[in-house]
Amino acid sequence: MTGRIQDRLDIEKAMRHYAVGLDERRFEEWDLAFTSDGIIDFTPMGGKRETRDQMRDRLSRPDPAWLFAQHPLYNTIVTIDGDSATAFSHFQMETGRRGEKDGQIVRVSGGGSYEDTLARTPDGWRITERRVYLKWKQTYTVTDEVPRG
Repeated sequence: MTGRIQDRLDIEKAMRHYAVGLDERRFEEWDLAFTSDGIIDFTPMGGKRETRDQMRDRLSRPDPAWLFAQHPLYNTIVTIDGDSATAFSHFQMETGRRGEKDGQIVRVSGGGSYEDTLARTPDGWRITERRVYLKWKQTYTVTDEVPRG
């Protein structure tokens, strides 16, 4: 039983490397979420299907309008079968970009689910494929209440 508990903790850690690496733009952490040939599939919500490296390269380009993102995970269910696993989790996303006027932020709030396939590798559990489903989304403009330097 102890090995399965550690596996679950390590699987959830890989899943969180995705969110923290993406939100904080720490792509060295992002890489810890996936196998080197890992896939992120946004086609269920009308987006792209990309490799880990393609998405990292696209998102790591300088973007002066980008301010923040957060993607908490919850309601996670993990099923382990030897050296492979599947996981389901809900997420909520909050992103912010500079608006057209000084002091404005264009906020995008949303939520959905991730369906992950994972593999045990010599470096630990890693996502081989993540499918992303968006359940709701709202875009709105707000006044920025955070002092930015």
